Amino acid sequence: MENKEYINQQVDDTFKVLDAIEKVEVNHFFKHKVLQKLNEEKEEKKSLLFWFTPQLQLATLCIVLLLNFGTIFYVFNNSTSSNNSSTSDIEAFAQEYSLQSSSTSILN
Repeated sequence: MENKEYINQQVDDTFKVLDAIEKVEVNHFFKHKVLQKLNEEKEEKKSLLFWFTPQLQLATLCIVLLLNFGTIFYVFNNSTSSNNSSTSDIEAFAQEYSLQSSSTSILN
């Protein structure tokens, strides 16, 4: 029985302490000031690529696409005009480095 009385006394003391706590008066601008400071801290944290705006991203994409189309256009124009000369280029290369052989021997 003594244990139950002790526990009840502790519970009553706890409720008395809670009743004794007074309400804290806060300036009504406190919330506004705290939120303003938080917003200032957010603005200070900028990423490394803050200058890479969507407009700059679009311009960069357009430049890369133009370079790709230009490269593809250049390659296909060179390949169609050089098909006739490619066999002569190969023959000239082989002749320059003595790769042509009239013998059928493996060893020259």
